[in-house]
Amino acid sequence: MMVMRKGTPTLSSRTRRLGVAEAKSKLSELLREAPQGPTVIHSRGRDLAVVLAIEDYERLTADHEIPSAGGAAFLRRVEAMKQRHGGGVSDFEPARLAFAPAKPFA
Repeated sequence: MMVMRKGTPTLSSRTRRLGVAEAKSKLSELLREAPQGPTVIHSRGRDLAVVLAIEDYERLTADHEIPSAGGAAFLRRVEAMKQRHGGGVSDFEPARLAFAPAKPFA
């Protein structure tokens, strides 16, 4: 039984369902017919994957930004989060530590 959350798109009546073995044997046909609707691939009663046309995939993922790696990208995400939550804390200054290095050869 598949439970759908409110607002979650449902699989339409034009959705095909194939088992793994059948999907393997009909891969060319499956790819050729992808623009006509999604195909769910299942195994042992569990849905495993969905084959979509690339246009459908791009439409679904257009709103999702893939996070960039690296320090500059991290700082941009921090700035964006601060702006979403009222600008962050502007008068915070951490206390300085009194640090006296030990003499390694003493």
